[in-house]
Amino acid sequence: MGKRRTIGKLKSDLDKVFNKWIRYRDSEDGYCKCISCGQVFSFEDTDAGHFYAKQGYDGLRYDEDNVNGEHSYCNRYDESHLIGYSENLKVKLGEEKYEALKQRALNYKAGFFKWDRGTIEGLIIKYKDKLSIYI
Repeated sequence: MGKRRTIGKLKSDLDKVFNKWIRYRDSEDGYCKCISCGQVFSFEDTDAGHFYAKQGYDGLRYDEDNVNGEHSYCNRYDESHLIGYSENLKVKLGEEKYEALKQRALNYKAGFFKWDRGTIEGLIIKYKDKLSIYI
């Protein structure tokens, strides 16, 4: 029997499949419109960008409304990218879903959240299945 993977390793595995699925979900014919700047970029130049950052909002790390296709430069280097992200996310989600995401972020900050092995393993299966329709 193999060694049990740590929660950190499982999250790393989930990051890969979830982020790849986000990029496919938000692209068309190999191109993706950046949620922040609105320009179109190749699939290879697109990240799965988090509106509420993983570092501060780990409970929203795999929230489909919180993560969207974003140009790699905007996501990694543009300090003001969240201004455009916020405006475009509100349009993409609609006011009600946008406000619900904000509430989930507030709830996360107000409470205690911890990922468990079963949830992560279930999400890996879920997003591998979702990804299978693209590749």
